[in-house]
Amino acid sequence: MSGARRHPGLSAPSLLWRHSATDPGAALVVALLVLLGCFLAVATPRTVAALHTAALAEQLAARPASELDLTAEARSGPDPGPSEGASTLPDDVDAVWGAQEQRLRDLRSALPEPLRGATGDPLTVLVADPVVAAVPGAEPGGPIYRIQPGFDPRLREHVRLTEGDWPAAFAGEVPGSTPAEIVLADAVAERLAWAVGERRDVAVLGGTLPVVLSGTVEPVDPEAGFWTHLPTGLRASVIDNGISAPTYTGVAYLDPGSWQRFATSVAAPVMQVWLPIELDQVRATDTSLLSAQLGEFGSVAHSLGSGAWIEIPPPPTSTPGTFVPYLSYSVVGDVGFTSGLRDALVAAAVSATAVDAVLATIASGPVGVVVAVLLLGARVVFERRRAGLELAAARGASPGQLRGILALEGLAIAVPAAIVGAAVGVAAVPGDLGIEGWWIAAGFALVPAALLVSRAPALSPLRRARSDLGGRSGRWRAVLEALVLVLAAVAVLLLVRRGVGDARPGQGVDPLLAATPLLLALAACVLVLRLYPLPLGRLVRRMAERPGLVPFLGAARALRDPTAGLVPVLAVVVGVAVAVTSAVLLGTVRSGTEAASAERVGADVAVSGAPFTRAQLDAFEAVPGVEAIAPVYSTRPGRLEVDGRDRTATIVVVSAQELRRVQQGRPDAIDLPAGLDATGGEATPVLVSRPIADFLAQGGDAELDGEPFEVIGVADPSTPFTGRPTWMLMDRENAAPFTETLVPRSVLVRLAPGADAAAAVSALSELAGAEAAVTTADELASELGSRPDARGLTVGLVAAIVISTLLTALAITLTLAVGRPARERLLPLLATLGLGRRGERALVGWEIAPVTVAAVVAGVALGAVVPWIVLAGVDVRTFTGGSTAPLVAYDWPLIGAIVATSIAVSIAAAAVAASVGARASAARATRIEEER
Repeated sequence: MSGARRHPGLSAPSLLWRHSATDPGAALVVALLVLLGCFLAVATPRTVAALHTAALAEQLAARPASELDLTAEARSGPDPGPSEGASTLPDDVDAVWGAQEQRLRDLRSALPEPLRGATGDPLTVLVADPVVAAVPGAEPGGPIYRIQPGFDPRLREHVRLTEGDWPAAFAGEVPGSTPAEIVLADAVAERLAWAVGERRDVAVLGGTLPVVLSGTVEPVDPEAGFWTHLPTGLRASVIDNGISAPTYTGVAYLDPGSWQRFATSVAAPVMQVWLPIELDQVRATDTSLLSAQLGEFGSVAHSLGSGAWIEIPPPPTSTPGTFVPYLSYSVVGDVGFTSGLRDALVAAAVSATAVDAVLATIASGPVGVVVAVLLLGARVVFERRRAGLELAAARGASPGQLRGILALEGLAIAVPAAIVGAAVGVAAVPGDLGIEGWWIAAGFALVPAALLVSRAPALSPLRRARSDLGGRSGRWRAVLEALVLVLAAVAVLLLVRRGVGDARPGQGVDPLLAATPLLLALAACVLVLRLYPLPLGRLVRRMAERPGLVPFLGAARALRDPTAGLVPVLAVVVGVAVAVTSAVLLGTVRSGTEAASAERVGADVAVSGAPFTRAQLDAFEAVPGVEAIAPVYSTRPGRLEVDGRDRTATIVVVSAQELRRVQQGRPDAIDLPAGLDATGGEATPVLVSRPIADFLAQGGDAELDGEPFEVIGVADPSTPFTGRPTWMLMDRENAAPFTETLVPRSVLVRLAPGADAAAAVSALSELAGAEAAVTTADELASELGSRPDARGLTVGLVAAIVISTLLTALAITLTLAVGRPARERLLPLLATLGLGRRGERALVGWEIAPVTVAAVVAGVALGAVVPWIVLAGVDVRTFTGGSTAPLVAYDWPLIGAIVATSIAVSIAAAAVAASVGARASAARATRIEEER
């Protein structure tokens, strides 16, 4: 007798498939949540890393290369000698400069990564003090032309000839009668009015030397960082104060192989050697390591030569017995390298830390909402599977088998979604592969299975319990709630007492700052769940005294058998709080940026750039719509000495009368003391920044560049004159002991009321020239807002608003889905008693409305408070550009619009979920009641 044949549809795999495929809507929601979570977990760290790298690149690009390059200076020449092995220098140049370049190359090769990869091939240039190049037959009182003798061993790689010839090797004596050949940049030759082939006499140590302009050149790449090391290499500097004759100064390039001929005759030669920083090789992820390597490299001296003195024998003399001393010059020895890159990396770290802190603070909320919604989704999936699991348990399935079924379904839902989400995240945001976010993605892949298994009871068959009859330990609930409240209070207290911490490269996200908003949200949930039943109970008692079933029944069900527990309340509270917090932070950053921009400009318009002549200043003042101007006549470094201790301070020279007129009525006007422009005193009256005042408060006699001064006022360190916080401001009438020339490079402009600002700015730009910049506060605010870190913060906050709003709506939808079985039991019974569709919808509203309203109120209050917590622990000045932290600004129209949108989306989601539930219950009411 043949064995019984089993039906193919009753095999274990087939039953599992039919079990999982039944009512797949909730499973799809969970899968989408896992996909979204894994996508964000993988893509967000890559996006933030790319954001930091872009912000770092922009900050570095805004600084001159001479400030960032690893640079050493020596008041000496190269230790002459050829390089070892192959050289890319011409033989005659290599004989003088080759050995030094070889040492520089070896020095770079020994650098560790990533510092070595961030540097380029070494460069060298030597420039001496300017000397007058007198024009033969020039009339007295005419322009003064000066050249700076310059030697560049790779001159022909940096410039190309536009006219004439390269300078020939010099074989004569200095001083002497043999002309030396030079080349000038086209713009310099034009300023110096020097034609190719023209000869001029140049003063050198011990006499004069004729110099001939053999050719003119233009840069191969005028934007190359090389030229920032030679400020007058391409364009002559101009000093024209309208009183004395204008002075023009530019670099004159001689044959680099002839350096030794000039070594003893040029004044104060300064040789710069540097390793150029390759900006495209500096990544934000290497900030910490790069900072450490830069500090280590700059802390030791490096040998570039012997440091000896080389003697040059005297020329043959025609007078026997005459003593002629040997001439000598020093060659480079040990040097120390400096670079502003480390400071730039620290500044970028401050910005990155602020971005990370704000985003982590905001992201902790949506992460909590995602977890909460996943809990709801898993609960809905479990409820959909409950009937089948009860049947399996009744037919002998063990608890282990039931848990295995739930675990397999959880893995089948989450693992494919996690893989897809992670893959989309990798494809959407290319970048270096790392482990950032992958652990979170793995957690999302496992969480649904764990949640489903946790829903299975320890014993079988499954039993249902009424939630309104207790079953939970009130004591343990009270302990946990008290613990949440205490942790939230302690976190806030620690954060406020600690204040804004110092950002360091590689510091990472502050866990206390990131966790505090979520702890506050949990505390708000505890308060909502504890407090909202109090008014709801009073409402139930009042409704019991009135006619009508629906209000009383809805309020009583919301009180005795609430569908919403901690999970949906947390979702609503956090979702609304994140949206409000993001709106407040957006408004705070925007208002802070506008205030800081106005403070940095210091007037209606600021013109800065090249030195301005007296004629240009007069033209600025004559522009239609311009009411007044205030030139900044000088901003130069000075040495402040107090009892043997010294520090550098920027000396700012203005006209107090002009500045008062320009800044009159402005909230950010500098308070200039009345005696600032007083003359004839023994000491110069000055206004100092607060850091300088703190330095002077240490006591003792103080001098500025060896001259006495009197502090008559103290001001905040932020000014439109200089970016440095240490400055001393004086009136131009008292500036003679501290500066010889008063050549303004920036001018503050006040516009007349009702003036056409655009037309005035256009006219000022035309008068200032292409090298100058004309800035208004609005333009500066727009520029600050367009920086990568500011854009990233804005995008992150907007994304948090959108994601939180959608997750809140989804949480409400799933909450109603969790209560669907109870409605399917109740509504058919009420329908037989005459309850209509409108009453059914009202009961559904009562099911979710009371706790949702309470959660929304708590979320708005929490969202209004959290920004104060964030600003207590985050330095957001990196976004605003101001010297002081901005005050929290509430943009109530924006906040109202966001809250209204969030509520509208939630109501729409609840209406859809309720209508779907109502249609399903009407179709299955009779059968469900019979089965139960």
